[in-house]
Amino acid sequence: MSTRKGLTDNALIFRRSVREGLRDPGPAFVLPLLPPLLLTIVFIALFERLAELPAFGGGRYVDYLAPGAVLLTAVLGAGFTSTSLAQDVRGGYMDRLRLLPAHPAAFITGRLGFESVRVLPAAAVVLVVALGFGAALETGLPGAVVVVALASLLAAAYSGLFYAVALATGSPDTAVALQPLGLVVGFLSTALVPDEVMPGWAATVARFNPVSVVIDGAREAMQGSLWSDELAAGVAVCLVLIALTEGATAMLFRARITRS
Repeated sequence: MSTRKGLTDNALIFRRSVREGLRDPGPAFVLPLLPPLLLTIVFIALFERLAELPAFGGGRYVDYLAPGAVLLTAVLGAGFTSTSLAQDVRGGYMDRLRLLPAHPAAFITGRLGFESVRVLPAAAVVLVVALGFGAALETGLPGAVVVVALASLLAAAYSGLFYAVALATGSPDTAVALQPLGLVVGFLSTALVPDEVMPGWAATVARFNPVSVVIDGAREAMQGSLWSDELAAGVAVCLVLIALTEGATAMLFRARITRS
């Protein structure tokens, strides 16, 4: 019975998040799309000759860029539902939860489900545009599905950071304040260029950037094998990040609703 109740609560919060997204489609659906789409078009047009560098191994730049651009949809437009979470905290909604039979975890996981879903159209569009520019998709439709699914999983992992900050600060401006972080995370990864062509300090950051591991998995899923160590590592990194960020969020959430 409790499991069914938890699923119902998750569905209610998910539908609430969908309605919020439809009321404000710009940050909900367009923001995850535009920066990676522009990067794809501009970088392919301007930096195609980068592929002549030895670090690219003789491949084409569009082939290298496509998986990274798809994954950037997960980090450049994340955190939309953190605004409503913070508003619930500031408006006293958390206090009323003590009197309701709602499952507390649903107020996090329901939103997290929407964060995972809302990035899917953006990831699919960026992938289609990259393929239109001639990006290789050696693994066919299954590879495309895996790459878009990885973007969804990464969106869930990265959004947890927004939730934790929103609950810690109670500020609805969390999503806006943390948006520049997505640029740092994205550019200091292997999304756009290999770490071999970066300055020393940037290459070091890129190697330790968890997003680089996920992007390498997506790149292998598009242009190598669907059963690879790189892909397994990318999925594992996403799951670990989800566990860490959602664990922190859950602790902050419990502190909010139990505080006297």
